[in-house]
Amino acid sequence: MATPVPVIDLSGFAEGDEATRAVIATSVSSALSEIGFLVLQGHGVSSTTISETRDVAWRFFDLPLAEKERSRKPMKGAWRGYVTAEDENLSYMQNESSPPDLKEFFGFGQFDYGDDPYYRQSFADVAFPPNIWPDHPVDFKPAAMRFYREMEGLTERLLQVFEKALALDEGFFRDKFNRHASTVRFLNYPNQTGEPLPGQLRCAAHYDFTAITLLAVDDALGGLQVQSQSGDWIDIPSISDGIVLNVGDLMAGWTNDRWRSGLHRVLNPPRDARGSTRRLSLVYFVNPNYDAMVECLPGCQDADHPALYPPVKAGEHRLQKVLTATSDVQLVRAS
Repeated sequence: MATPVPVIDLSGFAEGDEATRAVIATSVSSALSEIGFLVLQGHGVSSTTISETRDVAWRFFDLPLAEKERSRKPMKGAWRGYVTAEDENLSYMQNESSPPDLKEFFGFGQFDYGDDPYYRQSFADVAFPPNIWPDHPVDFKPAAMRFYREMEGLTERLLQVFEKALALDEGFFRDKFNRHASTVRFLNYPNQTGEPLPGQLRCAAHYDFTAITLLAVDDALGGLQVQSQSGDWIDIPSISDGIVLNVGDLMAGWTNDRWRSGLHRVLNPPRDARGSTRRLSLVYFVNPNYDAMVECLPGCQDADHPALYPPVKAGEHRLQKVLTATSDVQLVRAS
């Protein structure tokens, strides 16, 4: 039988004694080694923030298409503003060509970074393109920004857990994420009134190219699944106030695949389902500083386990994956 996705309470890590912190860090490491996914409780993200964010996201997606498209992104691959399925196909990342995913989404990234020249250097225009905020709902932007900042805080707490789990010096990850290029997607999987095309899913099977990904999901039919090491597809449990965490390619690179970047997908709802099957996911993609060098940690390699991946800058890795997912040959940079 496939190992279920673990549920782990983080609440004792910040204030707990050394033994408590070690137990939590070991539990996290074990889950990420076995399946690459877990569900967090006691994560410190306000349930009110999540509820209010879900509300404004639903109201945005309920707008007429013409209104949503006023916030449409101006260049392919930027992942800012409103995006429809024809803009990308995640099956391309697995060298497959399934029909487009049955979803729409709104994306945004870092904001309020002032005049820091880091955000204007070469490649910064790819990592930090301008955000595009809709005029309606009028409370969309402040709710979205609150969600981003709270997920940013959770990431900082998780990096401390990771440092403990990987026996790294405290603060090892700090200068690799202090100017992070993390992004948010509000993903709407609409009701399916027609029959999907052969091979068409709400989201095709893929690996994330992040360091980690954090998701606040609902319990609508047609849910998130991860593939186990034995090849079985396992449902990600829907836990009240839980946040799903999964490993992406960059953290797998740092850990030499000790922590698995899990293949995952979002299923279509059953064809005989009654009532609404609409699904909304609030996703925070944790991307390091674009110039952070990702290379195998010394403690994750030895003579019998050499580094599996060459060193790579986080931003270069992300750009290559974006271009693959959008089937674009180049990304036109902002002037």
